Amino acid sequence: MAELTQLETLKLWIDPSGKTTFNDTQLQMFLDAAESKIKERRNNLPDEDMEPRWNLKQIEIATYLYNKQGAEGETQHIENGTTRTYESASVPESMLSDISPIARVVT
Repeated sequence: MAELTQLETLKLWIDPSGKTTFNDTQLQMFLDAAESKIKERRNNLPDEDMEPRWNLKQIEIATYLYNKQGAEGETQHIENGTTRTYESASVPESMLSDISPIARVVT
């Protein structure tokens, strides 16, 4: 089986049936934002690439950001028995907590 790109994987996570048509530019924006959050947590240098071991976490964060559209910063929403509460206006700490920072030696 051919390896899927991050964009293709994100599309399948959001819609496993494959029936939805997506705006690839918008989805790439979510992937880029997720990568930026991971690199920020890892203390990557500006020119460093994200390590492939964080690819799944990137998909998870991008999916979260996609699903949260229109409700950014919402702290509580109750409607017809459905309750939504978000940890923060950005990516919740619980999604970033298992990302270990890179230790660097200052010379």
